Amino acid sequence: MLRDTVYDLITKIPKVDIAKTVLTLRYNSSITLDLVIRYEADYFVVRGREMGTNDDGRAFFVPYDEILFVKLDRMVKLSDLQKMYGDAVTNEDESILDREADNTAEAKQATQEKASPKDIASITPAPAMDPAAIAKQNLLARIRAARTAATG
Repeated sequence: MLRDTVYDLITKIPKVDIAKTVLTLRYNSSITLDLVIRYEADYFVVRGREMGTNDDGRAFFVPYDEILFVKLDRMVKLSDLQKMYGDAVTNEDESILDREADNTAEAKQATQEKASPKDIASITPAPAMDPAAIAKQNLLARIRAARTAATG
């Protein structure tokens, strides 16, 4: 990518979504952005986290020509994309999106109704939990197991 292309692309993304933006680079590496610090002639400086690590707040000097694509790591509505590019969002567009969402929900429900109870467990996604909630549940389960083992 070129400097102007990257700059235009990153500035179109709402500031609240920068932390959900992933730069995918050549050779299968990715960087989840936290903050864009500066744009230079041949590279730009970002703070973020390399995919596959726990190291937050690292600085990356990313050459523009190493970027394969930029991913917004969240569900994106058609109206959100239209707003990013300055297109007017009409009520007709919103109703089309609502119909598509309803059709998808109906299709999922019909699939679950046809499936056997064994299949429903594999179709129904697990509720989304943040890592802190998962860690808390794991800790509580371990404490309960230790108490049971100590009393039994």
